[in-house]
Amino acid sequence: MKKECLIVIASYADGYLNDLLNSIKENTKDVEYEIQVVDNNPDEEKIKEVISVCKSHQVPLHLDTKITGYGDALNTGVEVNTSKSKYVLYMDSDTKVSKGWLREMIDCYERNYDKGCRLVGPLVKNFENKYLPEMTNYAKISELEGKDFLLEQSYLVGVCYLRERSTIDEFKWDKNFLRAYSEDTDFTNQVRFWDYKVFVAGKALMYHKVNSSHESMKSQGIIPQKVGSANREYLIQKWHYIEQRLKVNNFVKDESFRELTLGTYFEEYR
Repeated sequence: MKKECLIVIASYADGYLNDLLNSIKENTKDVEYEIQVVDNNPDEEKIKEVISVCKSHQVPLHLDTKITGYGDALNTGVEVNTSKSKYVLYMDSDTKVSKGWLREMIDCYERNYDKGCRLVGPLVKNFENKYLPEMTNYAKISELEGKDFLLEQSYLVGVCYLRERSTIDEFKWDKNFLRAYSEDTDFTNQVRFWDYKVFVAGKALMYHKVNSSHESMKSQGIIPQKVGSANREYLIQKWHYIEQRLKVNNFVKDESFRELTLGTYFEEYR
């Protein structure tokens, strides 16, 4: 039976995956879905736990230490899974969901499709039940809860994203970003570049363990600050180049910009 949504989870062998899968099972009763987990952690002991968790929940796991980071993992999850679902949802493993979360995100997408909506995110709180600071960049929380909200300038917080599978070739995660940081800004930029809209589903609530990716990098001997700095620099240079090319092209956004926005043009420079 064809599922309505494929959920792709980027796992960092951080110990939260089991809780997330339990959370999804408990709170997703009104959508037919399937799950694909992707992990690139080289630590064999930690990977054993991920394998065990996926086996107990009967969800497929793709392991590949060559995956460069969060975005590359999410792209890979769609590529290796044979699902033909209408929707694809990307999410971190260090999260939990609330009742009806996925149906609310899909409904938000469909309600606003004719307005140009092609990407939807949820409201996000930390594990202490407080809204993430990034939420205040959207609007007053009281204006968000229970409503669909057009996100005009801020990037969509890098925790959870819903899209239609039919848009896969139009915008993807740029695998030139290392590990984490700034790839969510780039992804949001891509959607807007092609004149689509980004919405927040104010009835969909998720919870996120803040700084877990930061701690995961440190445990592997990676300096998060260096990764963040390199990614920010790449983000700035990439979109500056695109802006300059757009001027040369008389601001016409034709298909010649596809490899630029997807990041394939810049791969040899990373």
